[in-house]
Amino acid sequence: MLSPQLSELLTWGSDNGITWPNGLQFLERPEKGISAVATAKISHATLQVPKQALFSGELAENYFNSDQNTNSLLKLLLAKLKFDPNSTSVNAEDLKSKFGPYIRALPKEIASPLVWNPKELDLLGNTNLRTSIAKKLESMFAEWKVAVGQVAEIKQDVALEIAQVEDILGQGEDQIYAKITSKVFANSLQLSWWSFPAFLWSSIVFLSRAFPEKVVNGLADPSRIILLPVIDLLNHDYRSKVEWRQSNDSFCLEILEDIEEGCEIFNNYGGKGNEELLWGYGFVLEENICDTVALKIKLPPATLHQISKEKSIRLPTLADYTRSAFDLPSEIPKESEKLPLEEKFEDGILYMLSATNNTCLLWLLDVFTFLEKSKTESLVNLRPRLQGLQNLRAALEAKHSSYNAETVYSGAVEYPVSDYRAHAAQNYRSSQIKIIKSSISQLKTLEKNWTSTYKHELLSVNKLMRLDPDFIETQLPILLQLEPGSDIALDSYETLLYLWIIQNQDTKTIPKGLQWVIAQYNQFIDAQGADSGPISDHVRILHQTIFVKDTQKEYLEKLQKAQEFVMANSYIRYSKDEPILVRSIDV
Repeated sequence: MLSPQLSELLTWGSDNGITWPNGLQFLERPEKGISAVATAKISHATLQVPKQALFSGELAENYFNSDQNTNSLLKLLLAKLKFDPNSTSVNAEDLKSKFGPYIRALPKEIASPLVWNPKELDLLGNTNLRTSIAKKLESMFAEWKVAVGQVAEIKQDVALEIAQVEDILGQGEDQIYAKITSKVFANSLQLSWWSFPAFLWSSIVFLSRAFPEKVVNGLADPSRIILLPVIDLLNHDYRSKVEWRQSNDSFCLEILEDIEEGCEIFNNYGGKGNEELLWGYGFVLEENICDTVALKIKLPPATLHQISKEKSIRLPTLADYTRSAFDLPSEIPKESEKLPLEEKFEDGILYMLSATNNTCLLWLLDVFTFLEKSKTESLVNLRPRLQGLQNLRAALEAKHSSYNAETVYSGAVEYPVSDYRAHAAQNYRSSQIKIIKSSISQLKTLEKNWTSTYKHELLSVNKLMRLDPDFIETQLPILLQLEPGSDIALDSYETLLYLWIIQNQDTKTIPKGLQWVIAQYNQFIDAQGADSGPISDHVRILHQTIFVKDTQKEYLEKLQKAQEFVMANSYIRYSKDEPILVRSIDV
């Protein structure tokens, strides 16, 4: 049985020219909400909304007499129709009366984390969603403040509200929830239509239901949004094959496959991850193959300009991740490609990691390789590729540890926790952890492949000792002028590499598998010329420790050069914190 609100909406839709197939029936079920089900087999089911039934920016521009910040004014208009008991007329037509059935049928609640209580938010752990709540609210506050500032007749009323909201946003989550976000879907409260909670309600409705106006008007600015009554009742399935098209002054949605009797008819928002679904729509999908983890890399302007000159490095923006008509580019300026790099990536370079596609992971690896390479190395050199991989893995391991850490709510207020929100938080969080683990695993596999393929171009201390056992047994005690039977105490793997290089830099009888090291060392020294830097404090202390009898400091400069060579020609393995010398070759 349909609720009075849904029944009224469907009658209103039909009266206003909205059409849907005869064999399509809208149902309401407690466990799933509203769904559209075929009562008989339907081929190419088509739903159509005429222009007069659209809730579009043109209405807001006409009512508020402004063509600036149209999307924000449209949200403000929806809030007015919802919360203002007075009529709201455009061209002698009362919009409150006209769209009343649609607004009354809107969800009583949308489970976006924007309106969760602090205890529920803590269930999200240290994820992107959890850490971005405050920033998102600040962004919405800024948008609301501009919008209400455009409406002259409410400026005096809203001035106090602006000051109060600004103060509350700085007081912490308990106060924000008590005084703002808990009011958004509190049906017992009659909010002022111009208030911030009313604007939040409208914003969340648009997040969950908006379409780009471009789907009904090809000439529209891509950032403009609209609401499509009745069509927005359809649930989402990324596998659903749909086509959007404009027909005269109407918007049409066609399902491009047969729908069998008893099966649900789905819309398709595009391949969206659970973070976006939870943010905007208030739900998550089990085993969502489209799920992603968002990583942002912030770089200094000078580094950005250097990277931009590398044609093989991809610096993606939000536009690279738009995958359907539902992906609203409202935050992407139309001329974004012409923006200076500092502005384009002011908030960081966005990479979306996936468990099913490693494209972004490889893009990210290119950036980490660039950040690691020296002036004499290129992006395809083996050493910076390996070190870049280690650095990226370390960053992902840190993120994994952060996401995996248990968070225990310790607030003073004991809030109730919604079962569904707890389930959604667990699903979202576990999927994020799974994707990060998958990315780490992919990096491990890539490292294993490289170290196997180029094993003869890599030198670890263990391999050194295996290829040149005489160095440890005979040459090293002589080099360090040790007494017979004395123990050799070295503080690190690096030190052993330094000493082997010092011992063999002028030696002709080097094991074949190690000859490339000395050849590369000599090239390194020749390239340095007279530019060798001052002796570091670390090298001085190390020299005093291991060359106890070198009172003339014969080995001090040699030790400095050996250290510089090892640092410039090795990568540090994440798993063992061990330096591995790398031959200068391309991958």
